[in-house]
Amino acid sequence: MKLKKGFALRTTGFALMLALAACTQEQSSSTETPAPEANAPVTQVAPPAPAPVLACVTCGTVRSITPITQAGATTGAGAAIGAVAGGLAGNQVGGGSGNTIATVAGVIGGAVLGNTIERNRNAGTLYEVVIDMETGGQQVITVPDASSINPGTNVTVDGSNIYPR
Repeated sequence: MKLKKGFALRTTGFALMLALAACTQEQSSSTETPAPEANAPVTQVAPPAPAPVLACVTCGTVRSITPITQAGATTGAGAAIGAVAGGLAGNQVGGGSGNTIATVAGVIGGAVLGNTIERNRNAGTLYEVVIDMETGGQQVITVPDASSINPGTNVTVDGSNIYPR
């Protein structure tokens, strides 16, 4: 019996496909992992590192608040007004040479009193705030009002301004 050439090729090809399928099926059904060698080094995989937390460069915590009393500035206007008022009041006292002495004393006393009143009127209190920054270090800021913050308050610094967060 004579086989046709095409039939023989098909039969041979079919046999090869069966052999490949059997080989592939055996390999894929094997789920065992090969045993490590006795002297092989053990490789440990480290867990992924947590993402770094970025520090806020304008954030911090109030460490201390110190009130600073500033003496007021004088322009001389208080002394001048006081001298005039004191001179007028002194002129009303006595007569003759006593009147002159009272007027001079009124001018000097009025000038000193007027200057003191002007200085006290212009005096004020500022607050020195020490802040421990999240990025390290300290920052010292002087503000006119620190009523909204206390030591331990978390704040944000914007130039010379402090805002609670």
